Formats: sequence, structure tokens, C-alpha cells
Amino acid sequence: MHAHPISGAPPFDINSIFRTHGPQFRRQHPLSREQHRTLGDLERCRTPVLGGHLYRCQHCAAEVSLYNSCLNRHCPTCQGPAQLRWVEQRKLRLLSTDYFHLVFTLPAALRPLALSCRRAIFDLLFAAAAHTLIELGRDPKRLGAQLGFTLVLHTWKRDLQFHPHVHGIVSGGGLDLQADRWKAARRNYLFPGKVLSRLFRGKFLAGLIDLHNSGALTGIDQPALRNLIRSVRNLDWVVFAKRPFGGPEQIVRYLGLYTHRVAISNSRLLDVRDDCITFRTRGEGTCSIPPDEFIRRFVQHILPDRFVKIRHYGLLAPANVNTQLKRAQQLLLQQAPSPELNQADLQAEPGTTNPEPSTSEHLPRCPHCGRRALIRLPIMQRSAHQRRSAAPRPDT
Repeated sequence: MHAHPISGAPPFDINSIFRTHGPQFRRQHPLSREQHRTLGDLERCRTPVLGGHLYRCQHCAAEVSLYNSCLNRHCPTCQGPAQLRWVEQRKLRLLSTDYFHLVFTLPAALRPLALSCRRAIFDLLFAAAAHTLIELGRDPKRLGAQLGFTLVLHTWKRDLQFHPHVHGIVSGGGLDLQADRWKAARRNYLFPGKVLSRLFRGKFLAGLIDLHNSGALTGIDQPALRNLIRSVRNLDWVVFAKRPFGGPEQIVRYLGLYTHRVAISNSRLLDVRDDCITFRTRGEGTCSIPPDEFIRRFVQHILPDRFVKIRHYGLLAPANVNTQLKRAQQLLLQQAPSPELNQADLQAEPGTTNPEPSTSEHLPRCPHCGRRALIRLPIMQRSAHQRRSAAPRPDT
């Protein structure tokens, strides 16, 4: 487990909100097992309940107790080390080309259904976006090639309201269908926005009907589903394309911003009181809500158990990383060697991992002298009292 740096942290801590108000919220609101477990993990994170380690500063000789992390993927303060490791691994699967950032969004009318049938609708959102990109990429009138792309699910707006959408990081070109050359897309253009939107809409609505016919949608009958589809099928669904990236190094940094992000971070908290929590939204905007409403909004973004929120397709699909991806990397290297990727990385097995990142950003800092010079002493064992005080797991 990772220890928590207790110096240089933001002035307010989201986990402390859960420790203060979470137990009452769990008693008063029906929650899934995963939501119960997550709130309990966040309440215990970096407290004596989870045990910890004793550190000694090599600079000032102070001894500091740091407690272990919960490592829950929804914890706002536990994602840094996991994000760094993930990004280091993804470097082996980069393509030396431009990248595009696309965002596939569901209309507001579909959000209640997504809340009640989360796993089914989220899976369908991934599938519709992925099949849209694959089909347009393989179309000889468009590109006629196999793209490589990663999709990441986010479910929130900046005010923590429910807003499911997927971010797509898409290669600016692909391996042609004969796998003998790389076909580059135009530098500032991938596919027409209206074509993306309409194809995505058609695939999602067709999938929605299939889900209902298979019994995967609960709480909605056939007439209600028919009315829902009628209300959204003539809308312009939002598929937003951001400016393309300049190359592999930019995409690594950008991926790190999106892959392990959770609904809100400590740095966005502006004020925490017993009756009101204020946090930053976008720009200079703020939102102030009671703690109960803050937790209610946060809980909406806890994913189903073992749900995979980062998925890879086309050249980046697991089945293709040792074949088509490797072929595409070799072709790109032959066409225009890039200083941003060295040849040793491209020859490495895509499934292997790099050593731990050398950055000290997430290493513990001494609270007395401020230096990152703490060395770990023998483990601190939890006392019997600490073990008994751990919040119980919910009943099955």
C-alpha cells in the first residue's frame, strides 16, 4: 500500500467529508454493495484503521507516521501512483503519429435509463462509439485502414451531476487493410462530425432495442422504450472533436489526465463546513451544496463491480498488440523516425512493463523540514482496537 504525504496537500480533504458524513448517509440511503464498500474504503483511507509505516527523515531526523491508502479506484487521493504506472506501460504501445480527441455523449433523456441500468448502458456506450470509429476507419471512402484508439468512460459534469460520456483518443491514421503500409489521416481532420454523430446514434439506438429484447433493461416496458427512442432519434447527438495532438509525448501526458480521474479532486474544494461544501466547477464558477447532496452526487459515479472503464480497440486491442500494432509501429518508424520514441521501446514486447516511474511527485514529504527524504522503518502493526474499529462491510 502507498503511504500518504501529509505535507503539501490541499487545505481540504474529500475523504474527511466521507468520514464525517458518510456513516449517516449510508444509514439513510439505499446503496449497492459496491457503493457501500467504496464509501467505507474512502472513510478508512489513510487512517490508523488500515495500518501504516513509520518513517524517519534523513535530513532532520524527525520520525513521521504515515497511514496506508485504500487504493479504491474511486478514491480522489489514491490515483496518482496508479496513473503513473499505467502511463509508463502505455508508452510501449504508442504510435508515432498525430492523435485526435473525440467525446461521445448521450442525450439528457437517456441519463435516467443509464442510472438504472448502469452496466448495460455503459457497455453499449462503449460498443456504439467503438463500432462507429472502426466502421468509418475501415471505409475505403474515408480512410480504408485499421485505427488504434482508447476509450475512457466518465460519468460526471463539473458540478458532479450525472453525465455519461466516453473520451476517445484516436490515432491520426491506421494500418491499411492489407497491413503493408500506414495510411495517415489529414492532419486537422479525421471524420465529419455529422457522420460521426448519426452513425453513433444509430448504433446506440439499435443496441438499445437489442438490450430490451434480451431482457437486459429493467424497469422500462416496450411502450416506454419506444417513446424514449422516438424522443431522441431526431436529435443531433453530441460527438465533440477537440484539436489534434502533436505527437506521442503529448498523448502520454494527456492520457494521464483522463484515465484515472475521478469525479472530483481535493484541489477543487474551496470550503468545507458542517452544512455546506463549496467547490470549483469550470473557470471561475463554483457550486455550493449540503454534504448529503455532495455525497449523493459522488455516489452516482461509483462504477459497477469490476467494470472496465478504460478499453482499447483496433490496433490497440489486446489481440492485436503483438501483431498489427507492432507492424504499424515498424512502418511508422521506417517512414519517419521519431525522436519522441526510441527504437528499443518499439522492439520491446508490448505486454512488458517499465520500471516504476522515477518521479518523486508522489513520494512522502517530511512535515517538519519539507524535504522528500523520508525512509521507511519497520511496519507498524494495527492494534486490536484499531482492527475492531474498522467499519464493517455491508451484508450480502
